[in-house]
Amino acid sequence: MNHHGNRPPGKQAQSLAQHPARLVKDAFEQSQTGMVITDAEGRITMVNDAFCRIAGSDRAETTGWPIEHFFVSLRPHSRLPGSGDSAQTTALSWQQEVLCRQSDGESVPVLMLVDTLLDERRNPRGRLYSFVRFTTPGGELLDDRHWIHIDPMTGLPNWLLLRDRLDHALAQAERADTTLALLFIDIDRFKSINDAVGHIEGDRILGEIARRLQQEVRSKDTLARLGSDQFVVLLEKDGTAEAAQIVAERLQEALEPPFTSEDRYLLLTASIGVALYPGDAEDVETLIQAARSAMFMARKKGPGRLAFVDHRLTSRLKEKYRLESQLSEAIHLPDRHFALHYQPEFDRNSLRCTGLEGMLRWKHPERWQQPPGHYLDAIARLGLGVRLNRWLIQAVIADHRQWSDDASPLAQLPISLHLCEAHLAQDTFDSRPLDHFLRHLDTTSFDWLTLKVPAQGLGNDLDMTTHMLKRLEQLGIRLAVEELGSTPVDLAWLSRLPFHKATVDAQLTRAHRDGRRLVEASCRMLNSLGIEPVIVGVDDETVATDMEATSARLVQGNLYCPAMSAKALAAWLTEHQPPEE
Repeated sequence: MNHHGNRPPGKQAQSLAQHPARLVKDAFEQSQTGMVITDAEGRITMVNDAFCRIAGSDRAETTGWPIEHFFVSLRPHSRLPGSGDSAQTTALSWQQEVLCRQSDGESVPVLMLVDTLLDERRNPRGRLYSFVRFTTPGGELLDDRHWIHIDPMTGLPNWLLLRDRLDHALAQAERADTTLALLFIDIDRFKSINDAVGHIEGDRILGEIARRLQQEVRSKDTLARLGSDQFVVLLEKDGTAEAAQIVAERLQEALEPPFTSEDRYLLLTASIGVALYPGDAEDVETLIQAARSAMFMARKKGPGRLAFVDHRLTSRLKEKYRLESQLSEAIHLPDRHFALHYQPEFDRNSLRCTGLEGMLRWKHPERWQQPPGHYLDAIARLGLGVRLNRWLIQAVIADHRQWSDDASPLAQLPISLHLCEAHLAQDTFDSRPLDHFLRHLDTTSFDWLTLKVPAQGLGNDLDMTTHMLKRLEQLGIRLAVEELGSTPVDLAWLSRLPFHKATVDAQLTRAHRDGRRLVEASCRMLNSLGIEPVIVGVDDETVATDMEATSARLVQGNLYCPAMSAKALAAWLTEHQPPEE
């Protein structure tokens, strides 16, 4: 008797094989994409053979384990939403690149796609994970090292792989006492071309540039993409200046045929800088920086040019980076690395000390005698001026408080301090403008303090600067402008700003043919605005003689007294201050 109706057995088996549930199961099991189903807690309930091959584990070793056990990601894995979360507030699907851990400890790059499984009430009850291996166009698997070290747009080595090869090449060259060359390539005007054709088409053109350059580089050399439109070629063998020039010329020729973009023909050139090991640099960072600097020199000559390292420029760059590195370390421990000295200001007629200027001194074996001007620009470039300024202000307040406690005559003298330009801004690194910082310092009054604003700080956003200066004035702080005459200043604005003093550098008499007249004109102009001029930088008798005819009453410089420590200053004042008339 046929218990299944009138359908023959063959038809029945075929019908069962085509049942949707069976098809889904077969698709899950036979897929070459690794597939995993987890429960609401993220524990594995089902896996297919493809995932077992990717993970290097069998089903028994995967079932029941948290899915996070089998991959690592730069982003933390999101937990399954709770029943109280809505689909509107939680992503139900996403994808990301991960590294799948295999049983032998190695990791392979995989694209992971995640889909949330919902129950009949639309609440999450699990997830479906799909893992897709990265392969080459020929179907070969990419290992994790290849994936991490290859630029995805061009297929060239990226910075990580270049750095690794440079380290190896430098070590080899040092052992074998040979040379190598580094070519830094920048595609001229590529940004404007990219903007004109669009970023997608620009990326395609970059890929074509990479292919052309690659054809001109020997197999034993490395062409890498640093990012944007910049490439680097490492010549490991025969890394001489002559070989580098030949390679650079070949690279330039490779770019000569026009690039096509729809109906347009684009002409591209490259600026190339060359640095040689060991002549130009002996470590990776310096070698790359030297090649980049040479590229900038090539670009200044015009498009499509080549330049080698200017050793004078390289020497200056090395000193610049050495200085910045030392300063960066010192500013984070200012009590250890810096000292506060004071230089007296004098009434030129009576030679009485009328005030003090707090001056920074770097306790560095090579730089301790240098005035701050030698390194203030570097501090500004590093964005550390506000930090150092704050330390300086706190140190001056501590000295003034000590002099007051000791009833020292130094406490009766006004003190001026240089204010870095960045301190005039509202957006300091910790969002504390200067006036907010000052209000929280341990002092009862600021009527003895003058802050000296650099004249160049008055050239940008004068409205904001004026607002800050008036807030400082409300705290009782007096204000001065320094370096007047060396930087253009709007006199109409100067007359509106709350300055009571201004410094004029006596060295202007040597820097300009009519320097003496310039100094005197500055002094007269300041006097007419009710701002008292102070002639600074009077360091020798010749300069002092040039200043005799000026209308300034106050002077300062090493000829009268050099800067000294607070302790030495107290002894000096007792011995040299003439009695008041």
